[in-house]
Amino acid sequence: MGDLLLRGIDDALKIELQESARRNGRSLSDEAIAQIRSALEKERRRGQTAGQRLRSILGEATFEDEELRAIEAFRKQSDRAPPDFT
Repeated sequence: MGDLLLRGIDDALKIELQESARRNGRSLSDEAIAQIRSALEKERRRGQTAGQRLRSILGEATFEDEELRAIEAFRKQSDRAPPDFT
């Protein structure tokens, strides 16, 4: 495992990172690694479609035929409530 030295970090950014580390119960180094990983993952996913992102989360999991029939039946119900995304 390698080391990385970051120079020229302004005080405000360092304080923000320290506060984030404290909130998440991590060391400053572990928080920096987590933040970098998160940013790189977001960058990697930027060019993907929603379906590609979902497939990367679900892996090879698939629905059984019975589950697909239940979903289709639910979708065709005329009196179903609209989805609540809150």
